[in-house]
Amino acid sequence: MPRYLEEIDPAISAEDNIKNMCFTKGAMLVDEFNRIFFDIFLRKSETYKKIVSLLSTGDKEFNEICDLLNMKYSGRILKYLEELQLAGFVRRDYTWQLKTCKDAKLSKFRLSDNYLRFFLKYIDKNKTKIERNSFDFKSLAALPGWNTIIALQFENLILNNRSYLWNILDIKPSDILSENPFFQHKTVRQLGCQIDYLIQTRFDSLYVCEIKFSKHKIPYSVIEEVQQKIDRLKRPKGMSCKPVLVHVNGVNEEVEESNYFTALIDFSKALDGDYST
Repeated sequence: MPRYLEEIDPAISAEDNIKNMCFTKGAMLVDEFNRIFFDIFLRKSETYKKIVSLLSTGDKEFNEICDLLNMKYSGRILKYLEELQLAGFVRRDYTWQLKTCKDAKLSKFRLSDNYLRFFLKYIDKNKTKIERNSFDFKSLAALPGWNTIIALQFENLILNNRSYLWNILDIKPSDILSENPFFQHKTVRQLGCQIDYLIQTRFDSLYVCEIKFSKHKIPYSVIEEVQQKIDRLKRPKGMSCKPVLVHVNGVNEEVEESNYFTALIDFSKALDGDYST
């Protein structure tokens, strides 16, 4: 990371820096992925690349990964995933039983390295144009599918800095029984549900955190969206839910006036170094 920071020119804009570092022939971040993967994984680097490419579009369960790779469910694929975890590129997020706080068998694998996602979605696909210095980079917003990708990157940023949320919500680590992205499968007894980030405390409280990145202010419809997730969440009686919205570009006035959310966390303040609410 310090080496990458040395490449940034503070005299030019962020997007010009990205153009120079990511979309210019011979630039460091154009070839960094291949150097990293070859150095770590050697001859099997292509297999690992296929796995992280699948995860670049979103979290996936083990069976989904095997199906998409058209490979048998085996310890071999699991070993590849474990090695990607050890290298710091992938994280395995376990869901858990709310009644017992014990980890469930269900888990999803998440690409935890934001550079890899950006490389696979934009640099790698335009490598030949970059080598010919013919890639026309106008802006990040002009990149195909950018809104979807930046939403995944933002969610990943939050999950990699979850202790910041604890601080804002005034939750002591010693009071947390379990925390992670949470999901439950649809069965005859329950509906399917997926929560961006859930914190369970020893006070029988669940902090249901919705992570939203939008270039516009978050609309009032987010309340109905979050409430639907809470309604589907199978939890013991007496366990309270505290909805939390993490955003970066503000919320509509109606959202603030509703007082629905326990906390509205503007993560742009964290990026600016302001840790107050």
